Amino acid sequence: MLELVPSDERDFAVNRQVFPRGMLADAASITRTDIATAVNDLMVERGKMPIASGMGDCLFTAMEIDHTALVAPGYYATMGFGVPAGLGLQAATGQRPLILVGDGAFQMTGWELGNCRRYGWDPIVLLFNNARWEMLRTFQPESSCNDFGHRGFAEMAGGMGGDGGRVGTRAELKAAQDRAVAMRGRFQLIEVTIPREVLSNTLQRFVAGVKRLSAVR
Repeated sequence: MLELVPSDERDFAVNRQVFPRGMLADAASITRTDIATAVNDLMVERGKMPIASGMGDCLFTAMEIDHTALVAPGYYATMGFGVPAGLGLQAATGQRPLILVGDGAFQMTGWELGNCRRYGWDPIVLLFNNARWEMLRTFQPESSCNDFGHRGFAEMAGGMGGDGGRVGTRAELKAAQDRAVAMRGRFQLIEVTIPREVLSNTLQRFVAGVKRLSAVR
């Protein structure tokens, strides 16, 4: 394969990725990069945690989180992976995981958190909630079926044996993460409300690339 590459293109520079840190805990609304920044700050303060991530913009947000053990689906077809993968991670390793999941995928497999009480698992779940199927809307914005409204996921946590809370500002996110890390023995669900049409930087690049390829065809 290398022989097929022109000689003047074989050498290239690889820049070391710089991960965002130092989230300002203020009253600003939360972006996906803010979530990655908050997680990076958390791991600097409290140590590394393994991550189980769902697909779509959860996975793209995970690309902005500093290197740690990560299980995630590489393809869109594996929607609903995050929560059960996180439970399997804790069952197999005994380590407390951080789970990244979207509101759409949570409706599919989030209810598996109800098994935590039986087995003594206590993951921390960051639920990205913008009240829509954002990944689908990004490619088909004319479809109104992608909007489904807020469904009160935080309130559902108690009935499944965990603790839930909803955050909408960066200050609230920081405080919720600190509480979640300190609480052991019950899963901690942090429902992060994100303004609609706020995408991660990686997803924006991905969508732009796919649209360029589609235009060529």
